[in-house]
Amino acid sequence: MKRHSTTSPIKLALCATLALALSVAPVSAGNNNSRSDSQDATTVIGIILGLATIGAILSSKNDWESYKEKPKHPPKRVHRDRVPKQLILPKNCVRNYRTQQGNRTLFSNRCLKRNFAYYDNLPRACKTKVVARNKQGTYVTRKIFRPHCLTNRGYRMQKFY
Repeated sequence: MKRHSTTSPIKLALCATLALALSVAPVSAGNNNSRSDSQDATTVIGIILGLATIGAILSSKNDWESYKEKPKHPPKRVHRDRVPKQLILPKNCVRNYRTQQGNRTLFSNRCLKRNFAYYDNLPRACKTKVVARNKQGTYVTRKIFRPHCLTNRGYRMQKFY
């Protein structure tokens, strides 16, 4: 939608004052009755300059249109192919395990077996065992799936519960 160009009252008052000052100045300088051709020419030149100044101010491009922000284009969205539901893993099956190598984020085998309908189709190459500490501090063996291995084979984690 294009906005119509309107002049502000301040700009109009400035133009009128400037035009009046430029056109009256030559007349008030030569106020005696004996006027010569040079004084008439000065008056005419003053009026022409005043009108030219008004025209230049009104047609200037420094109005509201040039100060407004240019429309920003929306960011380009990356269109990804939809992932089939057989490849979306439940987010609540991600667990943090305290292993001897430090904290690791892995998929729990038991949780996936209970909450993922396509558990039997998971790649066996991604399944492994990890020695981790339980809440009492003793080391126990846990069956897990490695997230990096699953994502390399096309599986994705669910974004929302």
